[in-house]
Amino acid sequence: MNKKTENLDKKIEKQEVVITVEELFEIIDQAKLETMEMVLHSENFTGPVPHPEHMRLYKEVDETLPDRFTKMAENNLSHKEFIEKLEVSGQLLMGILGWATPTGIGFYTLNAAIDLIKEGRSIEALIALVTAIGTVGTAFYLKKKDK
Repeated sequence: MNKKTENLDKKIEKQEVVITVEELFEIIDQAKLETMEMVLHSENFTGPVPHPEHMRLYKEVDETLPDRFTKMAENNLSHKEFIEKLEVSGQLLMGILGWATPTGIGFYTLNAAIDLIKEGRSIEALIALVTAIGTVGTAFYLKKKDK
């Protein structure tokens, strides 16, 4: 043994501790509770910017980081709003075109059928008339079906 170990052995007095089984279980249960408290502690934060505590730590790294994170979140939100407006406008336009195109074709064909009747071409007029009514009817049917 070296001198340090001998000095350490002299300073430490060996003592015998006697406890009951119930006291031992109580100590174990207390240790479990303390361990569980440490393990169960957690935080959950959701949002467009980091947790406020994290923002404080980021500020220690670089003074501009919190402002940059906030500006990035604002730009992202603005972009999402723009895309949603664009999508709604596009759906509205496609809805109008989806109804107006077959209706326009149907009325154009109906007008052509009337001209054919005036010229005395009854078979062609009948075909054009059936096509016009079918086109307009299909447009209205599909419009009602979507709802």
